[in-house]
Amino acid sequence: MTALVASLGAALATYLLRILLITLVPASQLPAAVRRLLPHVGPAVLAGLVAAALFRPSGAVQPAFLVGAALTGAVAWWRGSVVLATGVGLSAVAACQLI
Repeated sequence: MTALVASLGAALATYLLRILLITLVPASQLPAAVRRLLPHVGPAVLAGLVAAALFRPSGAVQPAFLVGAALTGAVAWWRGSVVLATGVGLSAVAACQLI
C-alpha cells in the first residue's frame, strides 16, 4: 500500500510540475538557444537511463543487455523503425538469457 501511495504521489507531483511549467513558461517565451536544445533533452535522458542500466556501479556489465542495446541501436539506425528495433533488441536479450 505504501508503494502505491508513493507512486501516486510521484505521479501527481510530476503532473503538477509539468502543468505549472507549461502554463507559467510557454515555449514562445523561452530563449532561442533553449528552444533549439529542448528537443534533445528526451533522447539524452533516455541514453543516460540506458547507460545506467547497462553499466552498473558495481562494474558488472550484463552481456545480454549490452548485446540487446547494440542490436537495437544498429537496427534503429539501419531501418529507422522504433518498433522493429525494439523487437529485435528484446528478442536478442531473450535469446542471450536462454543461452
